[in-house]
Amino acid sequence: MIHALAAAVLVLAALTVLNLMVGLGIVRRLRAHAERLDALDGSAGGPPPSLEPGDTAAEFLPGADLPARTLVGFFSPSCAPCEELAPRFAELAATMPRAQVVAVIAGPPGEAEPMRALLDPVATVFAGEPDGGQPARAFKVEVFPKVFLVDDSRTVLAAGHDLAGVTAVARD
Repeated sequence: MIHALAAAVLVLAALTVLNLMVGLGIVRRLRAHAERLDALDGSAGGPPPSLEPGDTAAEFLPGADLPARTLVGFFSPSCAPCEELAPRFAELAATMPRAQVVAVIAGPPGEAEPMRALLDPVATVFAGEPDGGQPARAFKVEVFPKVFLVDDSRTVLAAGHDLAGVTAVARD
């Protein structure tokens, strides 16, 4: 009886050590995976994915003078958050002069039409290029949706993936 009990204790101890080793292996793999994800999204010291307040955008409307404050929104018809934000962007844009609102729709022309129909009455709309074209490059936008408020010198006053920060600065 004692020999069976001793054998059971040894088997249990071996299973406990094996469980500990597997658990530590899983933790090590999760850490390596998290580091790779951080490197992909640029948070590991890489350049920011888009312009931040205080940065200046490259010229994105050749030859056009911007009004004192211009609202610039970047959308993609294949993006669910863009579909949710576009109507709220249009509501905000309707409270501003049309010359002070620019909407960029990244995607093929056929896909962009419903969003263009929503934004065209309240904004100058650029659509048809899969990556957002020159305006997206000027603002270094790679992730949609993105909204900016810029002044007449194209300096970013506010930026975000929603309207909260932009509307707060716009009211000032």
